[in-house]
Amino acid sequence: MIKRLPEELIKIISSGQIAYSPKAVLKELLENALDSNPLKVKVDISSPLSFSVSDDGEGIRYRELPLAVERFATSKVNSLEDIKNLKTYGFRGEALYAISQHCRLTIKSRHAQEEVGGILKVEGGKIKEHRPYPFSKGTKVEVNDLFFNAPVRRRSLSKREKGRMVSLSRLYAAANPEVEFLICRERFYRSSLKERVFRVFGKEFKFVQGERVKLFYSREFSSVRQLFLNRRPVVVPEVEEILSQNRLKSYLLFIEVEPSVVDFNISPTKERVLIEDDSLFEEVRELLKEEFSLPKVLVFKESSKVNYYSPIELIGTDGTVIVAHDHENFYFFDQHLVHERVNYEELLKLLKEGKLKRVNLVPPLLVEAEVKEKLKELGALFREEGSKLVVEAIPEILEVEDLKNLKEETVDSIASRACKRAIKAGYRVVNVEQLKELFEKYLCCKEREVCPHGRPIYYKLEKKKVYREIGRKL
Repeated sequence: MIKRLPEELIKIISSGQIAYSPKAVLKELLENALDSNPLKVKVDISSPLSFSVSDDGEGIRYRELPLAVERFATSKVNSLEDIKNLKTYGFRGEALYAISQHCRLTIKSRHAQEEVGGILKVEGGKIKEHRPYPFSKGTKVEVNDLFFNAPVRRRSLSKREKGRMVSLSRLYAAANPEVEFLICRERFYRSSLKERVFRVFGKEFKFVQGERVKLFYSREFSSVRQLFLNRRPVVVPEVEEILSQNRLKSYLLFIEVEPSVVDFNISPTKERVLIEDDSLFEEVRELLKEEFSLPKVLVFKESSKVNYYSPIELIGTDGTVIVAHDHENFYFFDQHLVHERVNYEELLKLLKEGKLKRVNLVPPLLVEAEVKEKLKELGALFREEGSKLVVEAIPEILEVEDLKNLKEETVDSIASRACKRAIKAGYRVVNVEQLKELFEKYLCCKEREVCPHGRPIYYKLEKKKVYREIGRKL
């Protein structure tokens, strides 16, 4: 039998998706505080079950205090158009309602235009007290006895929860440098973004920026990995994949986009988002490529001979790692992956030029006539027979299955897959001249960052760090 759930049960189920941990509750309180346009925010954490967030922002009007803990009550949006152009952290009007269901909540506030403040006390979702209260401008939200009515959740709390709450507060402090933060006696004064990141994490990150992207990163130490989209800590798998490919141990990536191209409303916590603007991913990729790629090779003609110049100079190899350097860095290349990259690009070139050895198909393969041009590009031999094509021979690195999928796939994807299959160990380096030949070919490859299978080919180490360890100056 289908029946409607009791109202009390609905409240507990729905609020549990937002107030699922002390860290999640603190996140909502921090975002509410920052949405009030404050100059200062203070976070006190006595324990994961008792904590508070104060701000000197706009405050809440006395008569609106009870409304603040009602579901779907908010001052931040009024229409669908407001959500499409969202500039605040909060917008659903669920946070304080959800939090109030699971704790003893106290809100003290005074609106900037009112002379007297107010106090509101809520226990398990029920208002126990609402009266005038002398309070300075702003709001203080106190959470006490969290999960008093959810014993299983309370008992399952990790001993690390308080540390996670402090770390979360520091992330919001990093993203909002124009606001002074006091986090458990640790004060961060108003500053620039660069200064705030340094003060919060105590590490000297490298910094690069694009039109909409600011990246603080390190390959030397691990302390934080976080994306911010319009200052909101979020999870964007597409961007995180790009960052991981560049082997960043630690990073803070700040992205600013038009609110209309982002949907923050796909999960209760608003951490996962959808981004319509694919050019953003390309901007991140190009920024990282410019920052982390090898120095460019200059190719020029000298009479009838094609020469090249690269600032990277070969030092030698131990049979596994090729060592090279330029003015600022040492480079350590995986010799086997260098082989793979060189062989892959040479195979691809020969395949597209039709210069690879062909093998006869027995029996011949019958395919649709519409793939005729693709067969030519791949260097296959065929003849026309009515409305069909009879493929008699194909380059030795192709397989019959590749041709069966020609209609759906591009020539480039099939050629690339075939070459990856065909890669062999490559050059056998037995002397300096052969090493030089291999390294020169690698430096002239179109792609030098990863092998055909996506593994990083080299590791870069700044000379000044090596020199510092041995007491030398660069």
